[in-house]
Amino acid sequence: MIDSPIVVGVDGSPTSRDAVRWAAREAVIRGAPLLLVSSVSPGGIGTSSPFDDDLRLLGERASADAVELATAEDPGGTLEPHIELSGRVPVEALLEHSETARMIVLGTRGLGEFTGSLVGSVTSAVVHHAHCPVAVIAGWPRPGEADLDGPVVVGVDGSAASEAAIAAAFEEASLHGADLVAIHAWSDLDLSVLAASSSSRQIPTWPTTESSERAVLAESLAGWQEQYPDVTVRPVVVQDRPVRNLLMRGSGAQLIVVGSRGRGGFRGMTLGSTSTALLRTVTCPLLIVRPG
Repeated sequence: MIDSPIVVGVDGSPTSRDAVRWAAREAVIRGAPLLLVSSVSPGGIGTSSPFDDDLRLLGERASADAVELATAEDPGGTLEPHIELSGRVPVEALLEHSETARMIVLGTRGLGEFTGSLVGSVTSAVVHHAHCPVAVIAGWPRPGEADLDGPVVVGVDGSAASEAAIAAAFEEASLHGADLVAIHAWSDLDLSVLAASSSSRQIPTWPTTESSERAVLAESLAGWQEQYPDVTVRPVVVQDRPVRNLLMRGSGAQLIVVGSRGRGGFRGMTLGSTSTALLRTVTCPLLIVRPG
């Protein structure tokens, strides 16, 4: 068994190829093993079908292409991608690895998915149920296009998942020599709607809460800034609508990092509203991190 690999779902689709290239860069910069997983299962057809040979051939071709893509991202020649042709359906194959993987990397949508869907069924299922961080790669530049050179952006709300996201974001910013933009929203709600209601008198005005929220954000970041003194941090405190602010600040970002569920999530929830909304709308790589 490969020790703590970065695992990539491979199916030959354009977004899967982007995921392979992104994951290869992560593996090289971390000195981590890279595992390319391709499912050759016929799915609901049965344990054996007349398509078995064709599926294996497609899996072998997609995996060979993925190896070429991955090694092209490593001019030093140190990366040795490993291939797994799994007899399990894609979700099962990837979730099995999530127990030991450093992260799972996926494209937004694979072959055979509806073209109008922003996120495919496999990606959605893995993000909801994986035990490790999951990176979903959207908007990654193709060969010949300029690299994304913006900051790493992280959402901070004080939850346990947010703490895990902060740790991952600092590591990513340090590894890639990027600035870190830390965004803290006082409220998940759109307060302009509440302000129009009769109960809005109970809502503190923003100037009276902004300074205290800046202190909350500073406290969340303090220990990590000491651990990563090479990372330049740009703290941002906003009143509400974290998704909108993360998307706005994340335009051109190398990566957006969020926890799997935030302060409003209830026990047993697999994914929070902010991470779900970003998964459907983000146009740059997104890393979703679970606590622990």
